[in-house]
Amino acid sequence: MKTLVVGTGVIGVIYGWALHQAGSDVTHFVRPGKAGQVPEGVTLDLLDERKGYPPKAIHPYPIRCVETITPVDGYELVIVPTNGQQIEAALQTVATITGDATILTFTGNWEGLAAYDAILPRERYLLGYPDGGGTIRNGVYWTNLGEEVHLGLLDGQSAQRLERVKALFTAAGMRPDIQGNMLHWLWVHNAGVIGFAAGLAKYRQLQPYLADKALVNQCIRATKELYELCARRGVDLGKYPEIGYIKLPIWLTAYLLKRNFRRNESMQRFTAHATSDGSLDETKYFYQQVMLTAREMAFPMPELTVLGAYLN
Repeated sequence: MKTLVVGTGVIGVIYGWALHQAGSDVTHFVRPGKAGQVPEGVTLDLLDERKGYPPKAIHPYPIRCVETITPVDGYELVIVPTNGQQIEAALQTVATITGDATILTFTGNWEGLAAYDAILPRERYLLGYPDGGGTIRNGVYWTNLGEEVHLGLLDGQSAQRLERVKALFTAAGMRPDIQGNMLHWLWVHNAGVIGFAAGLAKYRQLQPYLADKALVNQCIRATKELYELCARRGVDLGKYPEIGYIKLPIWLTAYLLKRNFRRNESMQRFTAHATSDGSLDETKYFYQQVMLTAREMAFPMPELTVLGAYLN
């Protein structure tokens, strides 16, 4: 499956490399002037959670980049791994120059799909989310790759396109996690991230954040508010057992959170980008969208409101 990945950010490189290793024809679409910046490729320091793969290894990736594309290039899949505030511009860029390629978004969503639908026919795009992350340290991609990839359909989308994408990731050792309502899954995912990311912005370092008991507890209370807002938007939270931790006593949730961050290397790599300027900009963007929704629904969110001060 001839695949185009937008950019050379961490997520795009992780998945471009994994698909390349599995035999796919992968190219990265970059801004003018950037195609020649990595003539010898890039290097991944990868924590690999896929079954049957070396768990930790250094991998060279002979990344191939282009600055221009046209419909006749014949791409079958376009992966768009951007921040939430960048997705609309990215879709506008690739929509008319990639023929009938399936466009797979790897980004958060809170606003819904009106902007997507204004750019693309719904049958042409799929919603997804990566199970990986990391950062770039001294030119090396310090990352993790999970065993899943999150995908799903909405009304009017092509099951045939989804099956082809599922087969592609399965061949690369990843298990497709198919959601009945991918948009709701993205809302729940955002709800589980925004409060903690806003709190982390106070220090922009993980250790002092985890040491601030009052702040961590407040992030947990804010996350409870966020999940309740999802429910008020029509999300059936019972379909997401992974958020059951939020029902535990706050002290126990805080203990498990701190333990996970301190001992789980996968979590450390997955969230390593959280204090970067780009990640903080995305947190601010989604925070503003969430607060707008809360005002429209007349739902007070006092805990999250306080955390917003750390994003200024």
